[in-house]
Amino acid sequence: MAPTTDRFSSLPQSLLSIIVSLIPFKEAVRTSILSKSWIDIFKSTSNIEFDEAFFVKDDQTYRIRQSQRKAFLDFMSLWITNHRETIVNKFSLRLSTPGKTKRVVRNCIAFATKYGVKDLELDFCDPKLDCYFTTNHINHEALFELPAHVYVDTCLESLKLFSCSFVETKLSYFHTLKEISLGWMEVKLSTIKTLLSNCEALESLSLKRCWNSDDFDLGEENPRLRKLVVDRCMFRSDSRYFIVNAPNLSYFYYSGLNNNFLVMDVRSLVMEEEILDFSIEFEGHALFLYKLVEDHITGVSVLTVCNYFLQVIPTGGCFLRMPRQLYVRSLIMKTSLDQDEFLGITFLLNSCPELERLIVELGVPHKFLDYELPESFNPKRFWTDHARDYTCMVYTLREI
Repeated sequence: MAPTTDRFSSLPQSLLSIIVSLIPFKEAVRTSILSKSWIDIFKSTSNIEFDEAFFVKDDQTYRIRQSQRKAFLDFMSLWITNHRETIVNKFSLRLSTPGKTKRVVRNCIAFATKYGVKDLELDFCDPKLDCYFTTNHINHEALFELPAHVYVDTCLESLKLFSCSFVETKLSYFHTLKEISLGWMEVKLSTIKTLLSNCEALESLSLKRCWNSDDFDLGEENPRLRKLVVDRCMFRSDSRYFIVNAPNLSYFYYSGLNNNFLVMDVRSLVMEEEILDFSIEFEGHALFLYKLVEDHITGVSVLTVCNYFLQVIPTGGCFLRMPRQLYVRSLIMKTSLDQDEFLGITFLLNSCPELERLIVELGVPHKFLDYELPESFNPKRFWTDHARDYTCMVYTLREI
């Protein structure tokens, strides 16, 4: 039998560098064990991801974790010293409690900007705080400050800062920035407006567990914004308005509270996908959800809803369907398939007669203490009584 030929090793170095740059960083490092000729190839990747979780394991003792953390810091320092290429497309650093390691962190960020990084992610939040409740992250100060030299990096196209503060007045320097994600810190409404008005190429804005004391009012038209993510943020506790005026917005993700008095007004002419995931910290009225569907979701083609939505939406207006049909083609329902959610599932299936794809994501049930099913509701016969009513199941549904 002829010996196996390693065709990859015969490829030129420039092509191998491109190959390792297209796979996840962790997998790129693992290629070093393939053969002697591959031992240094991973060092030429242009997509670098330093993640403390690759080294530090939570199930170890404090002393072992500290040793693992030191190994991680040494690995980063050695990497940037021996890096071969002159270009860095993506640089990601995830490190909790960076206070005692600021010198190493600054060296890593300086390395990334020196080589013209386009996609920069700095994540210093404490992963232990990342539970569902919305209010447990408020007033946690950012653990690191963006170094001054980053503001003069004119190559940046994507910037992700988590528990990493920045200077608002210098945001206008990012002329090529297309995407920005902010998380785990206070972000004032004026800061958001400055970003949207001054960053001329900005198309995507993501806010995760941010907070401020303002209403979320972006009523001024922003034609460039195409993607908006608001993930478990906390604005005014008695906030009455959530307004976004972005006529070209095609993707909208909202996860958070359903306030009794909240008016959600998302103005878009081309909305394609919405994800609605409401917390159960504060149980709001069903009319809010019903009006949201009626006003904003009728033209959406991809819709994701939570089990809160499924329990509440049927009681907000018409019992088992919308008066106007929804044009949803792909529906994702996060549900426990509890009997309290049966009516909501039926409501959506009846309201989406052109549905082609249905995804059911099973999870833990969340019951609401004041939720009451109709007296005529019979869970044992519910599906057999309604199975023939769904137009989509007869004509359009292709995948479940």
